[in-house]
Order: sequence, then structure tokens, then C-alpha cells
Amino acid sequence: MKKILVIMLVFFMVFGFSANILAARGGMPAAHGVEGRCFGTAVSSVAQYSPLCLASHVSGR
Repeated sequence: MKKILVIMLVFFMVFGFSANILAARGGMPAAHGVEGRCFGTAVSSVAQYSPLCLASHVSGR
């Protein structure tokens, strides 16, 4: 149980750090070259159609 909590803590620390870097540069929409509303629609569609592909993309695997 402790191992899972430590892994989650490290994941959120790394993700939080990288999210802060991207937020300073325009966030995920800017990183993908689209505007916010379009990005949200695309993410929502992919999450409904194939959530594992979205998770894979976000995790970089």
C-alpha cells in the first residue's frame, strides 16, 4: 500500500511540474497547436471513444 502511495505522489509531483511549464507557455492547447475550445472537444471525444489511447498519449508511452 505504501509503495502505491509513493508512486502516486511521485507521479503527481512530476506531472504538476511539467503542467506548470506547459501552462507558462500556453498550456496543452498551445502544445498541440489548437485553441482551447477545440482542444477540449477533441480530448472529450477521444476520452469517450478510446480512454486507454488518451491515457497512453498523456503518459508518453
